[in-house]
Parts: sequence; structure tokens; C-alpha cells
Amino acid sequence: LTKAWGASGTMWESVVRRPLHLLKTAPRELWLVYVLKALDSYGYFALSEVFTMLLSDEFGASDTVAGAVYGGWGMAITLYGILTGTLIDAMGVRTSLVASYALQTASRLVLVGTRSTALAYAMIFFVQPLASSWGAPVLTIAIKRLVRDADRTVSFGLFYAMMNVAALLSGFAIDALRLGLPNGISNDESSPLRSPVRVVVLSTVATSLGALCVSWRFRDLPPSGSGTSSGGGPSVTWRTQAENARGVLRNRRFWQFLAMAVFTLNLKQIFRHMDATFPKYAVRAFGCDAPFGSIYAINPAMIILGVPIVAAATPRVRHFDMIFRGGWITALSPFLLAWRQTYAGACAFVTVLSLGEMVWSPRWYDYTMACAPPGKEGVFGALALAPVFAAKLPTGLLGGYLLQTHCPAAP
Repeated sequence: LTKAWGASGTMWESVVRRPLHLLKTAPRELWLVYVLKALDSYGYFALSEVFTMLLSDEFGASDTVAGAVYGGWGMAITLYGILTGTLIDAMGVRTSLVASYALQTASRLVLVGTRSTALAYAMIFFVQPLASSWGAPVLTIAIKRLVRDADRTVSFGLFYAMMNVAALLSGFAIDALRLGLPNGISNDESSPLRSPVRVVVLSTVATSLGALCVSWRFRDLPPSGSGTSSGGGPSVTWRTQAENARGVLRNRRFWQFLAMAVFTLNLKQIFRHMDATFPKYAVRAFGCDAPFGSIYAINPAMIILGVPIVAAATPRVRHFDMIFRGGWITALSPFLLAWRQTYAGACAFVTVLSLGEMVWSPRWYDYTMACAPPGKEGVFGALALAPVFAAKLPTGLLGGYLLQTHCPAAP
């Protein structure tokens, strides 16, 4: 009984008291990081969940074309991420955030208003992926530079929880906007805002604009163990950053990390099918009023509740072991939907997917920053996100083909 009370006290300390103490003593920038993560994540998840529907419903793309564009979007983010990794290290945290959210706001605003397929594709393949690849790794870099090593696991647990709060809200918001406003928010028959899907994208413009305002108040952060700023100083040159990149390529830990990134690629594909394939599948299998956003929201709801408990219960378990074990659970989840193509089967699929994710996915952030040498976090941060976005290409192509062949839209 004494041991049980002791374990319970340790769990309470790790799940509740440590995160609260961290937030209470955190610098302002750490709070801003969590706000930015919530705003950025809402925009990313909401846009991703309606992306292929936007292309098909508003720009006339077939399932296969929409899937290919979705995949190309992800590959563009990956390629830009590799190029902007050293750019982040050279320009610094604040400048990178401001530039990223300015581009993000502008590109999404164009997607809301344009009827030109060429202009939409220009935003999708050039401006939007540049903004995403430039901004996303910066927030993990900021956490590494703001907190002590002893607090890093808790910090990334909170970071991951904020992302999932935004994902939860995005799922409910999509259903509320799509089902609650079937004729959009305009009475003008010719207005793009007659489309509920474009209204969802408009909501991401609002969060991007909010993130731009927050990032403007951010102060720059020097690399860990360095007394100089990571951006703007005379000591930071493009030649220095090129040398840093060569140093990363000669680092054995880089290649170990890259191998892990490749091994988790198939796991990332399951999550990307939730964006590229599941919304259209749900509408066609269950009806136009299928609440696919609410089904999707099961995932972040479980992560919000489960990740702090898992993180508190396994602080001494190796990153690799957590990624390996959680990966197996995630990999088994799609078979449940294949077995029962009903609402119950869809919910079971998302539930098991979430159980695996809460074990392995938060550790991926921590593992990435643990591998990154001081001053070179931009390269590692970009590479950490590369499997997420590289998985979009095979997912988009396969999902589009399967939808068009086996679950086509009604004529």
C-alpha cells in the first residue's frame, strides 16, 4: 500500500505539478511558443482535412489529381524544409517565425478567394510549403533553447498537447462550418464564400494572422551554450551555415536519426490518410452529413488526456523503445476499419491509432532535439518533419487511386 501511494504521488508530481511549475516559472517566450503551436496547428490540420475536398469541389480536380497535388504539396514542404534548415539557423527564431506566418497568411487568403486553378497551384506548390517548412521546426528549436534538459520531456509533452488541442478544435470546427453553413457565409451566388469548404480555409487565415501578430512580439534566442544570437549577427554567415551543414552530414548521429526517420515513414502515412483519404471516404460511405471532423477529433482528445500520463510513467524508458512499441500499435489500427466499414469501425480505427500515437509520437520530438547539436537545430528540425510531409506523396497517390477506383463520387 505504501508503494502504491508512493507511485501515485510520483505520477501526480509528473503529470500535474511539474507541468504547472514549468509554466509558472517559464519565460514569456515559452508561453508564446505554446500559443503559436496552437494557432499554427489549427491552420495546418483544418487545411489538411479539407485539402482534397477543396481541390475536387472548388477546382474540379479528380480524386487521383487531388491526391497527386496533395502528395506534391507534402514533397514541396520536405524539399523546402531541407533548404530552409540552415536558413533558420542563420536568420534566427523571431525572423523565421515572422516571415513564415506572413507568407502563410497571404497564401491561404489567396486560396480562399481565387477561382484560378493555376494561381491556387502556385500557392500550394510554392508559397504555402515554403511557409510551413520555414516555421514548423522553429518552435521545437525555441523549446530546446528555453528550457533545461531536465524539463525537456515535460516541455515537449505540453507542446504536443497544445498541438492536439488545436487538432481537436479543428475537427469540431470543420463539422460546424461545413454542416452548419452549407451555403457558406455569403448571399452572393458568385462569391467564393458560398462554399463551406472555403469558409473552413478562411478560418485558417484568421489563425495564421493571429500567429503573425504573436510572433512579432517574440524575442530572438541564442543557441544553447552560446552567448550570441542565432540570427542577424556578423559572426553568422552563409559560409558558416554551409560548413555547419557539412558538419551535420559527417555526424554519425545524423545518419542514425535519418534511418529512424525512414523507418517511421509508413506510420506517418496512416496519419496522412486521415487527411487525404478519410474525409472523402466518410462522405461517400456514410453520407454527405458524415461528421468526419468529429471522428477525427477522437484522436486529439485521447492524446490530450493520455500523453501526459504516458510521459510521466515512462521518463526513463529509451526513446527508441517507446517509438518501436507505439509504432506497432499504430500500424495495426487500419485493419479495424477494413474489418468493419461502419461508424463503429471508423471510431475503433481512430482509437487504436491514438493509443499508439500517445506512446511514440511525442518521443519523436524529444529524440530529434536530443540528436541536434547546438546551433544546428534548424537542419535537424526540418529533417524531423521531413517524413511527415514526404509521406504525403505515396499517400496522396494511393488514396486518390483507391477512392476513384473503389469509392468514387456519385455521378
